[in-house]
Amino acid sequence: MDQKSSGDIWFNLSHFETEERIASPRYRWDCTRRGDIPFVILQWTLAGEGRFENGTGIHPVPRDHAFVAVVPEPSTYYYPPESREPWVFGWLSFYGDLACELFRKFQSEFGPVIVLPGRSAAAASLRRLLAAAASLDRAQVSLRAYAFLLDWWQEASQPVGATGDRLDRATRFCRGHFREQLSVKQIADEAGMSREHFSRVFVRRTGETPAAFLQNLRLTEAAGLLRDTRLPLGEIALRSGFYSARHLMRAFQRVYGKPPSRLRTSLG
Repeated sequence: MDQKSSGDIWFNLSHFETEERIASPRYRWDCTRRGDIPFVILQWTLAGEGRFENGTGIHPVPRDHAFVAVVPEPSTYYYPPESREPWVFGWLSFYGDLACELFRKFQSEFGPVIVLPGRSAAAASLRRLLAAAASLDRAQVSLRAYAFLLDWWQEASQPVGATGDRLDRATRFCRGHFREQLSVKQIADEAGMSREHFSRVFVRRTGETPAAFLQNLRLTEAAGLLRDTRLPLGEIALRSGFYSARHLMRAFQRVYGKPPSRLRTSLG
């Protein structure tokens, strides 16, 4: 098919595969070495797990998730050497200004790895596109591709999943595990979202970042221990999820405007 990019308004579907199975650590693609003509790679995990790496970190691509790359961006995707099961996925690539522009916006809004449940409307749209791609002209491909992207955008924008509110699940996870050294990435994984999209949705819903929410849980726990026990500050810090007494003191001072010892003194 036509791979022209400049001035092109079409979704030009260049190559696709409905199901590919990889179990070799030699499978590794560097998007900076895929040529100079911009194009989109969309790869959807059906089983197993892959990895997608870019400037924001290393992102797992588990089942019911897909990554989006717009070549020649500085990113890499690969089969994890430590994996014990094959990475099974479907993939497709689009050329054209319209496809590259829209998928860059999609990346910016939701991150490079986005949830795509197998039973969702977006997944059904993608299957319809792949099933008929070989027999469609580029106008029909563009219409189906655009329909898929709209479905996916709508679903990715919703914080509610098939098993309930994913944000509520994430906050419950935080309340149960805040004493551990959690990262925002771990919390986002619990919600079934990319870290970038989860952070944006969380701020819209709660008015604070996931990191701030986690810190408030830890500070509340620390304040309770200061009030109810005579434990040394280092022990309170570890029991509350802080790295050290110094870490606790800095957070306490920043949020409450006074050191933890002042609270303990004021309580007698």
